[in-house]
Amino acid sequence: MGKKTAIIAEHHNGVLSPVTYELLTLAKRIQEIEAGDICFFILGADTKKPAQTLSTRTGLPVHAVCIPGLAQYNGALYKKALSVLFTQTPFDYILAPHSSSGMDYAPALSMAFGGSCITSVEDVVKTDGGLCFIRYPVWRQLSAKLMADTYPLVLTLQPGALKAFSPEEKTQGPNQVYSQGPIERSVLDITDHSMVYAGTKASPSEGSDLARADVIVSGGRGIREAQNYKYIEMLARLFPRSATGGSRPICDYKWIPYGKQVGITGATVSPKLYIACGISGAPQHVEGMKGAGFIVAVNTDPDAPVFQIADVCIVEDLMEFIPFFIETFKKKRGKEDERNDLGESFLA
Repeated sequence: MGKKTAIIAEHHNGVLSPVTYELLTLAKRIQEIEAGDICFFILGADTKKPAQTLSTRTGLPVHAVCIPGLAQYNGALYKKALSVLFTQTPFDYILAPHSSSGMDYAPALSMAFGGSCITSVEDVVKTDGGLCFIRYPVWRQLSAKLMADTYPLVLTLQPGALKAFSPEEKTQGPNQVYSQGPIERSVLDITDHSMVYAGTKASPSEGSDLARADVIVSGGRGIREAQNYKYIEMLARLFPRSATGGSRPICDYKWIPYGKQVGITGATVSPKLYIACGISGAPQHVEGMKGAGFIVAVNTDPDAPVFQIADVCIVEDLMEFIPFFIETFKKKRGKEDERNDLGESFLA
């Protein structure tokens, strides 16, 4: 009998989070190694719309659980509900997002069943001893391969670590007609007053140009002082559909507003081109931009962790490199209306 995998879908106001489809990618990778079934679980006060979306887009079974009063995430209710559900139907693997909510209920869920929990997973590989789950615990300079010796195994997936599953990736036989997956609906009437929802505060980066930009130029502590952020803006102006961003430290220093912050506690971006200037490459920042199509890093430290993920590494002082780069570019192009040619060449 194959191993069974449950995916706990994350959604906000009836809209599924992108990490839900990334969880499906992880589940399918597990399935390729250890054949078995995959099923989604979605909890909330109104799960009809997101459950229908999941069923249609993936063709997989969805268990939609209505919990009266659960309009927003409540950790205590999630832990109670999931314990009940997975007692009724045991699973070998339980997948959750490595988000603020997933990090809250996942460890407690593994303890409730006497299983194991591996957090911040980024991939899975097969070894002679079985499945190993990969995570990067130290500045992405080291990787750890972890195995479980007790089950169920609860996993949290780092958002952006894997390419999200898309409907076009469904494999069908030559005569197979695609149909949506079955939806099982149930009502779970549970209460818990140990945690009370007090409201939601939007991230300052929400609605910023970062999410829509094809090119993002970001600065870090390497710019040395607030007035040097002008170099980041100068470089960004060379590209069409561009935006400027930054790391958490320079936001904390008040050099730029938090709306420009890229990282786990800021915006998660995936532009076609990302230029990191004076950014060392702390995990919190890398997790927010590693989905970029092409990464260029400028740093004076040749051992900077950001160079581990960059496609082009430039060891230079950004205050010297950026003006020289812009001057060289203008000399080559000459005409002001040809400035966008450089950007288009990167985006091709």
